[in-house]
Amino acid sequence: MCEFTVYLDGHGDENIVATNVIKSKVRPDYISLMDSSGKTYRVERAFIVKVDSIMAEMQLESMA
Repeated sequence: MCEFTVYLDGHGDENIVATNVIKSKVRPDYISLMDSSGKTYRVERAFIVKVDSIMAEMQLESMA
């Protein structure tokens, strides 16, 4: 199973919003994320820019 590190508006450590993410869902106003322990995260007004399963990374951008 691939566990992603999720970044918002950049690719540095300060941009990490969640780690060990195994599930994501696009909702009208937010992105829903779930990590391997079952904890959920909600990233408001964002969209998915890139998913890289080789690097186990997901990049999100905030909506203007």
